[in-house]
Amino acid sequence: MNKYEIRSIFTAAIIFVIVGCTMTTISSAATVELVSPSKLPTQLQEGEQISLTIKIGDYDDTKSITIDTSLISSDNKPIYDFGALNPSITENRYNQTITIDTSSLQQKEFQVSIYGKAPVGETENKIKDTDIVIRKFSDSNKNYYEVHADKTLANINSFELVIKIEDDFVKTTEKITWKELDGTKKEVTKLFNSGLTTEAQNIANEMVKITVPGSLSLFGLVKIESDIWLNIAIIVTALIMFCLGFIVGRHGNDEDKEE
Repeated sequence: MNKYEIRSIFTAAIIFVIVGCTMTTISSAATVELVSPSKLPTQLQEGEQISLTIKIGDYDDTKSITIDTSLISSDNKPIYDFGALNPSITENRYNQTITIDTSSLQQKEFQVSIYGKAPVGETENKIKDTDIVIRKFSDSNKNYYEVHADKTLANINSFELVIKIEDDFVKTTEKITWKELDGTKKEVTKLFNSGLTTEAQNIANEMVKITVPGSLSLFGLVKIESDIWLNIAIIVTALIMFCLGFIVGRHGNDEDKEE
């Protein structure tokens, strides 16, 4: 046997192993089908309720099926409803993640209804001895359901969580169209992203009120009749935001040291 024959046999063996592993992976992955509704919305508002049903099958070579959702329980009802299978489900159906032992299932497929509401997208942390509240936002990419057959991902269906505070701020800044305020708008956005959402929203609300007649009305209180005073106003605003950011940053460092 020459070296070319040996190389051919070796190559064929590798291809056989790869194909075998691929077929094993495919056979162990269950199928997941959305039964109702026919199409799910791409976005959900915080707290918005939704109900859906999926069908899971072809899990003969699978030991367990795990279903996970970003939805949370609503109206004091369990998230998952397996119909006639409910009595045989040992895990808490109010939990966002549930695992089913397929060896206890006699049928080749089953349906599960998922009912819940979209979660809140932010957390709040009030700074001690102040009125300042820091908000942090979660990832807006959430899942209606994510199904695993053993450890293999069988199917996933996602949605975008619309966070009201974030959405309101974006809509407000979109109303600030005067190009001379673009720099300040960027700084206000940085302030918002740092967690000082209330302060940033208040400043953005006042910026929307700035008009452009013969003179500018800043925050409805001060008339600005030249670019010099406008620049001064912008600088003062930036300094205020810098001071607030410094306070927040210093507080965060103090908390880290305490920990």
